[in-house]
Amino acid sequence: MPLLAPSVPISRLLVPGLAVGAVLVSCNPFAPGLDDMPTDPNQLLGNPVTVRGFFDRFRSAYQLRDSTLYGQLLDRQFSFTFRDFAANVDRTWNRDVEIATTYKLFRASRTANLQWTQYLPTTDTLFSDTLVYVDRAFQLSIEQVDNQQYAGSGSARLVLVRKQKGDPWRMRSWYDRSEF
Repeated sequence: MPLLAPSVPISRLLVPGLAVGAVLVSCNPFAPGLDDMPTDPNQLLGNPVTVRGFFDRFRSAYQLRDSTLYGQLLDRQFSFTFRDFAANVDRTWNRDVEIATTYKLFRASRTANLQWTQYLPTTDTLFSDTLVYVDRAFQLSIEQVDNQQYAGSGSARLVLVRKQKGDPWRMRSWYDRSEF
């Protein structure tokens, strides 16, 4: 007695087997499909519409060593000031120098860990919806690609600005009071 009835075409028998094979091939646990829900970068990286979110985004830029992300936090009129202890003077540079310097730092780093540790007393005074002065303490550790490690702590006096309430905060100035 034959196994297949002569009246059933062979193609009808292969179609269910091909369908099962196609399902098995498309189900690869090592290559899962994309998530249907888009990820909100403000939840992942920090939402710079709030002062706290600004600092979360700042930290994320350092953790990811992403100078583009960091550059988005700087106002066009940004200035960075630090104390040159050897010359006993304050030194200042503009946004372009800050971004170039940070880019080089991130490129030379294997890891960068920035922790905002505290608001300093009498700070974070919101003068308006578009201007805030913030003093923050921080700890920064950097491991360079040549295995040199740097760690230090300090504080920063930041001026944050925005055009109107609801816009993201941008850093207008940073006065750095650390001794790296």
